[in-house]
Amino acid sequence: MAATASATRYVIFSVSGRTLALPANAVRRFLPLPRLDRPPAAPAVVAGLFRYQGRAVPVLRLDLLFGFEAAPPELYAPLFLTDWDGCPLALLADRVLDILSIPDAERTPADAGLTFNGCAVATIPHGAGTATVIDPSRLLTEAEGRLLTAFQAMAGERLARLGATESAGDPADEAGEAVR
Repeated sequence: MAATASATRYVIFSVSGRTLALPANAVRRFLPLPRLDRPPAAPAVVAGLFRYQGRAVPVLRLDLLFGFEAAPPELYAPLFLTDWDGCPLALLADRVLDILSIPDAERTPADAGLTFNGCAVATIPHGAGTATVIDPSRLLTEAEGRLLTAFQAMAGERLARLGATESAGDPADEAGEAVR
């Protein structure tokens, strides 16, 4: 019996006209873009925060984080709920293009020195071109991660002071689709 080649599932998406990919196991859920709170102290790459399962979740604008052309999010822009250093984090994309299993033999490693913090780890085939595979654990430097965690904690405390408790009617809690 012949051995089957291993493959990895990827979420293929676009940001500012570029085709990117995340390993599907890094995406906990797809969420519709909820109403975001934008505290005045939020860094530019943070589109805002929303409440999910009782926690304040920052939303990163990948266009600004990667230095791409900035564009305001469209009405149906998807969020990818992921984790960064044990905390929930949402990534804002323009649109989901596909979810595909790609044979590992078709994955081409990227030169880590060519991307900031080595976040682009490979390229995979998609359509007539390729998609750049992003490692979500490398999106932020350690210092940026500490700042984001502190910002998230302040937002959570602010919600608690305002008496915002988890409710059954929280659309972000109910919406979304599991990827796995």
